[in-house]
Amino acid sequence: MSSFFPLKIVIILILVPLHSIIGRMETKYKNYIHKYIDKLKPFKYIAWFLCLFLIFELIWKICVHVGEDERILLVLGQDLTAYTEGLNLWTAQSIYWFMHDILGQDDFIINDTFLYFSGSLPIEIVWGCTGMKQLFLFTFILIFYFGPWKKKLWYIPLCMLILVFINILRLSTIFFIIREPFPEWFITVNEWYNGHTWYNTREVYYQFYRDWYNLFHRDVFTYIYYDGVIFILWLIWEEKIRRPFNKFLPNTSSESSSSPTA
Repeated sequence: MSSFFPLKIVIILILVPLHSIIGRMETKYKNYIHKYIDKLKPFKYIAWFLCLFLIFELIWKICVHVGEDERILLVLGQDLTAYTEGLNLWTAQSIYWFMHDILGQDDFIINDTFLYFSGSLPIEIVWGCTGMKQLFLFTFILIFYFGPWKKKLWYIPLCMLILVFINILRLSTIFFIIREPFPEWFITVNEWYNGHTWYNTREVYYQFYRDWYNLFHRDVFTYIYYDGVIFILWLIWEEKIRRPFNKFLPNTSSESSSSPTA
């Protein structure tokens, strides 16, 4: 009898139970993995929405820049400001029409692309005020998101009109807010928020007035516009259009039934 025979028996006695234990552990962890995957499935659509949102933001930051003057639009190093002038003027005229003709604000003044209440801070409408980025963002998301193309062809233009209207409403609201100079409590807040020091001079006064405007223009209403309106429009698409459409498809369980090219 070979001297290796007892060693083979020992190895078999060790490996067989070990293989059984590993098999049970593998089955157990597979079940855990599938269990957590099943829990995450309801979130895959919102996760894809957020991924598209972040992808667009990355592409925008790489390709689009503002010049030393906020009026300047640079795309891949090319100055495209001249192409935005018509949109800037149309946005300014639309705000003026809404404020002056619809709301009856007779002391609201337009001078080319400058808008202001009599005696208040004049604001120039530049390309960043037109909502152009938000229109591209929402269109990008819907193009690469799940759902039927036939419905996207009418839903995207409809949402673009809604976003344009909301942008005009947003800017009109800001003009009402800055109609009067900033309140006294804003001095302390702005010293902390923007790091500007208050001195009782004309230059500092207008700096704080501009900061009061930018608090709403760049911060508060921008987040509402991004995180609020765009998310709600996507949610309507997801809950009221895409999902009901999928219920009528022959195989709603397959991924192809909810693909972007459906």
